[in-house]
Amino acid sequence: MNALYSIIITAKNNEYSIRYVLSSTLVLAKNYDVELIVVDGNSTDDTFKIVSNFMSKNRSCYADSKVLQDPGFSLSFARHLGYKNSHADVIIFLDGDTPLTTTFRYYLEEELKNDLIAPLFECICLDQATSVFNQFMKTVSNIQSNIVNNGTVVNDPSVLPPARIFKRKVLERMKGYPVCSSFFGEDRIATALAIKLGFHYKFSPRLKLLKIDETGYHAYWKKHFRYGFGISRDVTPLGKRILRGYIIARRLNHLNIIAPLLSIIYAQKSHELVRSFKISIDVAFMKYFIDLAMLIGDVAKIFR
Repeated sequence: MNALYSIIITAKNNEYSIRYVLSSTLVLAKNYDVELIVVDGNSTDDTFKIVSNFMSKNRSCYADSKVLQDPGFSLSFARHLGYKNSHADVIIFLDGDTPLTTTFRYYLEEELKNDLIAPLFECICLDQATSVFNQFMKTVSNIQSNIVNNGTVVNDPSVLPPARIFKRKVLERMKGYPVCSSFFGEDRIATALAIKLGFHYKFSPRLKLLKIDETGYHAYWKKHFRYGFGISRDVTPLGKRILRGYIIARRLNHLNIIAPLLSIIYAQKSHELVRSFKISIDVAFMKYFIDLAMLIGDVAKIFR
């Protein structure tokens, strides 16, 4: 009998990307028994309709499939709801804009020697902004790979790349997916807590998830402003304790606005990867742009 995998997709107003995420799950469903669970966060667009149509047409491809609805106020709660309705020993969490790739077909079984796994993210280039952000993410991933693979001691696991693949025993030990944040750092909380409980973590660049971002720099500004605003608004006291190291690191990044040394470092790391002066400048700009958006979002909470 094939191994059973649970794929849990949390979606909210993802009508332009959800069809690609759903179709990507067939990468595993063609070779393994897959339980597909979609948790819709009270979408106001056609997301729920697209999901329902896909399920009705492809139900035979899955060992089980179901669509759940939640109020949409918390991504961590939506994942917890998906987990509570799942049955597999391995659970893969996707968002409504993060399709699987064929790397999961080739490498997932081998990587399951570990208890929780952080995959590599790659942004699909749809315009200049998404192209620059993709180069930025490649630089971030390279820095993270060097830290993790060189055996560097990381005292606070909240700064590690967040896991999206969990063995069921990990979530059972945590009493489900931790509902300690609405949207900011919810995956980092789950990852850090699992590591602190002694489970074996791995960052795997071999396993790749795609990211279908909204086009335009305004979209990245809105997203990272919301992240900055959520540092204080989204996270429970327990979540803040678990994320303490990450929150401190994020707020130290605010200093990049005054003295852009981090932007320079990112430019250097980018140049080591691609040997392109233009791309390096773009990466430095994106680092500054993101830090500025998060700083303003972090400060904005004072006035609301």
